[in-house]
Amino acid sequence: MTYDRATPTDEAIPAPYPKEYVASAERAFSDKPTEQLMDGLGSNFIAEFQKAEMDRQPTEDRWLTDLRQYKGKYEPEEETKMGNRSKSFVRKTRVKVKTVDSRVGDLLFPAGNDKNWNIEPTPVPNVSKDDRQVIVDQLMQAAQQMMQAQAQAQAQQAGPAPDGSQPAAPGPQARPMQQQNVARPPDKLVDDLIMAQVKEAAREMSKVIDDQLVEARYKQQALLVLHSGHLYGTGVLKGPLVEMRVRTRFRRQPVLDAEKQPTGRTKWAPYSERYPVPFVDYVPLWRFYPDMSATTLDQCQFIYELHNMTPSQLYALAERSSFNRKRILDHLLANPDGCTTRRDHEVQLQALGERTSKQGDITGQYEVLERWGYVKGCKLKENGVEVPPDREQESFFCNVWLLPDGTIIKAVLQPIDGVTWPYHLYYFDKDETSIFGEGLSSIMRDDQTMINATTRMILDNAAITSGPMLEVVADLLAAGEDPNDIRAWKVFLRKKADANSGPAVKVIEVPNHLEDLQRIVNQFDKNADEVSAIPRYVTGENATDGAAGTSSGLSMLMGAVNIVIKDLITGYDEGVTVPFLQGLYHWNMKFNPKDSIKGDFDVYARGSASLVAKEVRSRQLNEFAQLTMNPEDGKFIKRHKLMQARAEALELTDVVMTEDEVKAESEGEAAQRQQQMAMEMQAAQLAEQQAKVGKLTSDAALANKRAEESAVQAQVLTAKVKETLANIDQIVANTVSTRVEAVFAALQAGGVATSRPTIAPAGDEILRSSGFKDINGDPAIASLNGPPVQEDPGTNALMNRGQRFEVEPRGDDAPAGDLAEAAMLAQQQEEANGQPQDEQGMPLPTDGADGGDVQPDVPAPANTDELPSPGQMTPDPQTGMVGRRSGMNTDDIENA
Repeated sequence: MTYDRATPTDEAIPAPYPKEYVASAERAFSDKPTEQLMDGLGSNFIAEFQKAEMDRQPTEDRWLTDLRQYKGKYEPEEETKMGNRSKSFVRKTRVKVKTVDSRVGDLLFPAGNDKNWNIEPTPVPNVSKDDRQVIVDQLMQAAQQMMQAQAQAQAQQAGPAPDGSQPAAPGPQARPMQQQNVARPPDKLVDDLIMAQVKEAAREMSKVIDDQLVEARYKQQALLVLHSGHLYGTGVLKGPLVEMRVRTRFRRQPVLDAEKQPTGRTKWAPYSERYPVPFVDYVPLWRFYPDMSATTLDQCQFIYELHNMTPSQLYALAERSSFNRKRILDHLLANPDGCTTRRDHEVQLQALGERTSKQGDITGQYEVLERWGYVKGCKLKENGVEVPPDREQESFFCNVWLLPDGTIIKAVLQPIDGVTWPYHLYYFDKDETSIFGEGLSSIMRDDQTMINATTRMILDNAAITSGPMLEVVADLLAAGEDPNDIRAWKVFLRKKADANSGPAVKVIEVPNHLEDLQRIVNQFDKNADEVSAIPRYVTGENATDGAAGTSSGLSMLMGAVNIVIKDLITGYDEGVTVPFLQGLYHWNMKFNPKDSIKGDFDVYARGSASLVAKEVRSRQLNEFAQLTMNPEDGKFIKRHKLMQARAEALELTDVVMTEDEVKAESEGEAAQRQQQMAMEMQAAQLAEQQAKVGKLTSDAALANKRAEESAVQAQVLTAKVKETLANIDQIVANTVSTRVEAVFAALQAGGVATSRPTIAPAGDEILRSSGFKDINGDPAIASLNGPPVQEDPGTNALMNRGQRFEVEPRGDDAPAGDLAEAAMLAQQQEEANGQPQDEQGMPLPTDGADGGDVQPDVPAPANTDELPSPGQMTPDPQTGMVGRRSGMNTDDIENA
């Protein structure tokens, strides 16, 4: 239990709660002044506690055995009998307890926002007449305001009269209609409004209680209760009670000078305030002493809770106004080293926990007994409490705190209205003969014992059969032989003896029974699963036998296990959740200052009804989704509905969109896509325009570049044209010069031909062979001098003298200019050489065929058939070349 250690302050503390609530919380433990305590009942209460302690002794022994079994410890007397044999302990019990702890804890306290409880209005909320009349008045006022607003709206719609005047005031018949009272609203409308307000108040109350549970660390305390119930069979949760807490706040205060006068400045100063909160606590069974004659909590006449307090904790009680300060301080002064009694279970717990004597020392602690239960009116009257005569035989529920010597330090009657027992019990397996239940340790004790015994036998048998056992006759061994020296290839030397003495060393074979013993262990292991109803595959062990070998079979088995788990959750809901939350609801109805959260509510437990079913449904939905993940079945499944159902089972509905949200998002996505497409189209058009502008710009730049290149090319072409024209002029000049030279040469040749008509046919042949043809048949040269030229019988057609020739261009023939130049050069050479001339002054031929030559140009061939024919060019005697510029003297005429 937690106790506040607040100290009262002299100054008034502004609390967020009204004074009447704080005073009510203070009076919760002090309905009577501390001077009028029931001192005469102290000795009766101590005797009552001692009897409860004795009656609980057998149950304590069972709890100690359960704890040893959970921790893997043997009973002291059993462990003593084992001697040097195996002492192994297979802790199957711990596995089962931990499995159930985690399983039930996960279902009662899911990770999401879901709770295992709910607060809802009663089917017909109980509302006082005054509250109902307030709601009726609100409805009538709202209706009247609506009628007035409608009348004003109609007047505004009517507007001014046709003549411009304002509408007339309501007549005498209409005015009473506005002034008369609105009809009373129907009862159904009032009931609906009341139900709506109560539902809203219930939601607010649920939020407040949820916050209080978090602040009181309810989940952590409840998990301890679950563990105690699964191990020992019973778990105890205490609450809700009133606890005054102290917190520090800050406020502005004026700054004072040395004379305690305000200086006009302020500062933030801390102050303390006390406020009531719900109190929740886990009660270990070792300090819980109920009425052992009862089998249920409702049948109990009393319940004691034993507190071992330190001096500071006991002194904190003295600071609370509901406790007798003087008696507590006197007890502290009379027992400075503590006042407590070491009980048998505390000694065994100390030894079981392997604590040292110092760690288990309780010196300096003080025992305080807290009693909850009924006291008869006559007993109260005997001890000075005023009780009406007609109620003397009535039992009154009260809370009493007393010291070990019977001194009462606090006594109050029913601290919270509507709440009697502040204790709530959770059972794993309720014992019909006792107020306590039976846990997993007790249920599977025989199976655990047999598993341990068989396992020890396996280890002992394995140890015995792991090596040979020898029987040694020491008298037959030779001197110096050590029979304890056993190793491989060991040779024993023995003394000489008669034939009947037998061997000195004999091997004793011990039979091995490991396989048989292991089958026994497996049998009791399976039996433990059946007895505890918690099979091994619940822990995640990959079982392959029977139905657990397949996914569908394992799912069915898990569903069967959930039935047992559901019973446990139902027991917790009925024994703890509902009564505890009902007490917390009454606490808030009395102490919470918020009127908006108060109303006629009921507390409902949802653990067994929804949490287990939700988990089973979640698993079934997952399996169904996997089975339909194929094209054949998928077309018949509404995947969105299936996804929503799976999300609801997993408490993830906020992550799955509804159909309206999907539709809105689809429409939004379509609009967004259209907008995006329009933007993309505009961007494409803009890009296209920009591309066109860029292309035009590049084309213009390219055109400018080409124009510049054309201008340069034109300049180059102009220069080339000029150069060509200059070349043409040069060619023309050269042609004219050549022609002049040709004419000059022709004139010279003509002069020669005129003076010697016999060479005219040779000249015609030369011109013809050079590519010329006759275009003028006027035999001018033949008419000038001499007889006509005879045709050579070896030629087809010799031209007449004086024929004109024009050049017929050929690629390999010499032009006429070159021939004329050759003729001129040949004539000049002959003149330079002093060749003879005829009587007209014309040079004579120097051909080797003429007898007039002093020395022929070329040697006469021996064969006359090789003589040059008329008109054939004479080859060079050195090079053998024939043609122009061969260096020969021209003798073109042979015997014509």
